[in-house]
Amino acid sequence: MKTVGIVGINGMVGQNMLAELKKVKTPFELKTFGRNDEITPLDIAVLCTDNPVSRQLVPQIKARVKFTVDMSSEFRMTEGVPLVIPEINPHAITRDTPLIASPNCTTTGLVMSLAPLKPFYHFTEAFFCSYQAISGGGKKLLDDFHTPGSLYEKNCVPLIGSVLDNGHTSEELKGLYETRKIMELPDIKVYCHTVRVGVENSHSLGVTLKAKEEFDLEQVKKLWRSFPNLTYSDSVVTPKEVSGKETTFICRLRKDVEDPKIIHYFVTFDNLLKGAAMNGRQIVELLLEKYV
Repeated sequence: MKTVGIVGINGMVGQNMLAELKKVKTPFELKTFGRNDEITPLDIAVLCTDNPVSRQLVPQIKARVKFTVDMSSEFRMTEGVPLVIPEINPHAITRDTPLIASPNCTTTGLVMSLAPLKPFYHFTEAFFCSYQAISGGGKKLLDDFHTPGSLYEKNCVPLIGSVLDNGHTSEELKGLYETRKIMELPDIKVYCHTVRVGVENSHSLGVTLKAKEEFDLEQVKKLWRSFPNLTYSDSVVTPKEVSGKETTFICRLRKDVEDPKIIHYFVTFDNLLKGAAMNGRQIVELLLEKYV
């Protein structure tokens, strides 16, 4: 029988991945490992570990594992490592890609909104401000959020990730470089500001998108509604409503008041599902069906 292993089972990502893999219909044997356990031979290993652990494990288990799905950011921008969202670029996975990376949660929300439009519009620029939930920062931050007097209680903190020499954060650069890689648009300009907000779960993005063509709003809505695990709502949708749902929701679409080649809209989705464990599960399903 095919074998799938989760490494890092005790963390938030690992627990969510365990729940997600129970939804997989293809039969397989599931094995679980702590980050310090010896990894036995597997068809697929899912690393729910932080960057240093993934960096250490990937070369160690290479000879024992056919495919490794890494949920950390360690290898996302490594040449030859596909950065995969199955609805968008499943073709990036081949039998010759033993290591596959799952993207940043915020990037996932953005590119899910871009992908259905790409065949019809030539994007030049994307601007977004993120409103990222506490759960995206992990269990420690979630525990802190529930502690009286937390910095994040009824608050917005405009800083996620480490601050780089150019003043941007590591989280913000993920929005730029991961978008280019997933969408196969090396020249698109992406401007972003990431903000942690006092919401327990579900990330949101306020997006402004510019193309070479004038946007047809009804066509855009139709394209979004026909794309897998994505929908457009004519009503306002909030993070609270989408928590626990697999669908990425978009609302408040409108043209710019001065430039018809610019649209504005709001995206919200469960960052622990499509932004993390669900996407990992979909990659595992793809591997089980086609490559293992």
